[in-house]
Amino acid sequence: MQELKNYQEELKIKAEKVTGVAKKYPETEINLKKFREINETKVRTVTPEIMVYGIYSAGKSSLLNELIGENKAAVSDIPTTDKVTYYEWQGYKIADTPGVFAPIAHEEVTQEHLKKADVVLYVMSTTGSNEKLENYQRLKAIADAGKKIIIVLNDKNGDMGRNEEAIRIIKQKVAVNMKSIGIENVDEKYCIVTINALRAKKGREKNNPDLIENSGMNELKDVILTELKRTSSFEILRNAIREIEGNLNAIIKTIEGQENSALIRKMNEVLETFNRQKMSMRSQINHFIDMRAQMLGETLPQIIWENRNKKDEIEKIISSEVENLNKKVQEEIQNQLKETAAILQMEIESFAEIKINAHSQDAESFKKILENLAAVNENLSKEISTEVGEEKKSDMTNLAAMNITANLVSESAKTIAKNLAKTTIGKALAGTMLGKFAGAVIPVIGPIITIVSVLSSLGSIFGGNDDRKKIDAQLAKQNEQERRRVEAEMQARQELNQKCIYMADKLASELKKSSDDGINEVLAKYEEPFKKEIETRKQEGQQVADDVNNLREIFNEYNQLRAEISSSIR
Repeated sequence: MQELKNYQEELKIKAEKVTGVAKKYPETEINLKKFREINETKVRTVTPEIMVYGIYSAGKSSLLNELIGENKAAVSDIPTTDKVTYYEWQGYKIADTPGVFAPIAHEEVTQEHLKKADVVLYVMSTTGSNEKLENYQRLKAIADAGKKIIIVLNDKNGDMGRNEEAIRIIKQKVAVNMKSIGIENVDEKYCIVTINALRAKKGREKNNPDLIENSGMNELKDVILTELKRTSSFEILRNAIREIEGNLNAIIKTIEGQENSALIRKMNEVLETFNRQKMSMRSQINHFIDMRAQMLGETLPQIIWENRNKKDEIEKIISSEVENLNKKVQEEIQNQLKETAAILQMEIESFAEIKINAHSQDAESFKKILENLAAVNENLSKEISTEVGEEKKSDMTNLAAMNITANLVSESAKTIAKNLAKTTIGKALAGTMLGKFAGAVIPVIGPIITIVSVLSSLGSIFGGNDDRKKIDAQLAKQNEQERRRVEAEMQARQELNQKCIYMADKLASELKKSSDDGINEVLAKYEEPFKKEIETRKQEGQQVADDVNNLREIFNEYNQLRAEISSSIR
């Protein structure tokens, strides 16, 4: 599940760390002031808002409690509020609104708050209240306001898992009713997620993850996060983080200028190169993942639909497509790693060639770094003997000749594969998100029976008025059945398309995190000798180098966070 993280808190902690380091250096005052200003005006003022709206007896408060994970909202089948109540949670605002049909006439309050909402959850019950026209008039008002609607069907009857056909019929009716009141481009303006709030509550109180998973709440959170990433609030956060990165880089450069040691300066240059390469790889790999995931989200529905009558095979098909995406991503990572490794190889060779006064404090540190780098490369390579003498390990020519590219690519492949294995990619995801869905929701659409022509020919044979009326009645019945069949097919295809899009975004998030973690883990092996020496210098009073290293780590975290809150779907 993509977690609804508290991004505000994460950014606040990072800002405090940066300020704690930078304020020790008066030279950073101008940039630090700008850094604080960005955080005050462009980060802390942004609080994404989730609005819970709909029929007051459908389970709005129950849903809200399960989103928050606490029993904060009063649960009742009669309206208990005549105003919008806000709950602060994880850096988000969740608005509990007066329900539709509530006797308390405060609809204008809800409408005013609707304008500020980033995501609107419109709650209906599967018990039949979705049939009322007033519900769809409210839905049209939301759509006309330019909001993407997440319709949440609260399964009060407990049909989830035992009577999926009943759920499918309700979803079909919702779509038909929305179109009937004039909501244009319905497929683009809404999605439907079914939950069982009572089941989720039991799972939370009993600490039972299976009950929570079977309640549909995890899927709902995935959908909410995907839609939030496409809103203006998250765009403001992304832009603010981008500004912070530029400002933080200026602070780092200013502090670096305080260091006079040639060795320390060169170590910082090497680490800066590593950092730039990680950012470049992250950007290119994430872009590749986004494109491939989007292609999967667009092509998978057709593949599944073409095999809809082979339900036993659908899970295998999905797993195969996901595995193919996984393979393509790993191939792209390998290509990117080869280019990065070549650059790092040159950087380390450049480091090995710097001139250090043999009698200076830096001489012993320089030798130690070279030895550690050789040892790292030796450990990553199976072809290099484990018995390497001290002289050979510290020899600059040997260091320059070592094959960083082969070792880095090989080790990264293993590390990334290990990280991917920990995620829900593959059969587990296919089984829980789409395999189960495809088997339960997609109706088996058989061939269209040409009963119209058959009955028409019978009429010409018998020719009687009574027979003609019977035939006409049968024709009308058959036409109505065919119309409903077509509507069911259209609804199933639309829902399948949405499921695949959200699955693609989930896959993209998993792949990005796994590849980023794997690359960071392997590159860290080559960064470690430099960082260790900086740590040693810190113990000897060389605080500047350590501060620069800490800020560089935070810079990388900002970049990772900005990539995380980007959306892979459009």
